[in-house]
Amino acid sequence: MKRITILLTLCLWSIAALAAAAGSITGNVYPPNTERGMKVAKGEAGAGVMWNMTAPPNRKNTERAEIWLIERGINFVALPYTSVQKWYQEKIIPPNQPIYHAIADEKGQFAFKDVPAADYYVVILDPNGHEITQNLSEKMARDEFLKKLPQVDEFELFMVGMRTCMVQKITLKNGQNLKIRPGFL
Repeated sequence: MKRITILLTLCLWSIAALAAAAGSITGNVYPPNTERGMKVAKGEAGAGVMWNMTAPPNRKNTERAEIWLIERGINFVALPYTSVQKWYQEKIIPPNQPIYHAIADEKGQFAFKDVPAADYYVVILDPNGHEITQNLSEKMARDEFLKKLPQVDEFELFMVGMRTCMVQKITLKNGQNLKIRPGFL
């Protein structure tokens, strides 16, 4: 009986240690507050500030940014084509895969809780189709991510569509609560 109690205690301690190894990732995507909101635009000729006076005042955006958290070491080759199709077209995450999904709230905040420690891609899909300012590391992360995806054309068609896709690489350590700022929409 004493051995069973010790074994049970060790099992519970191991489970608690594994649970503590998970972390969380939170952040904001900073969408414009209203359609008349001030927006910074960049182009070939330079940059400027725009104020949309023709839009109805105080009308909030109803669409929310989608955020996908995808482990960088995922073996996409092992996924059946039907699972990939369901993920892209119906947002059904393939079973037992390190892929997580969140939708930003009205303030642009999102959270992933109890996520295993690993290296991840944070993939942000802008609901409004606006150009997202990306720095060089975000552009390189996007290019790297797209090269790994199976049927990347289908990903662009069904997941991204008319929206903009920004990718950021992050590392989550055991027990860490990571707060990120993945850009402006």
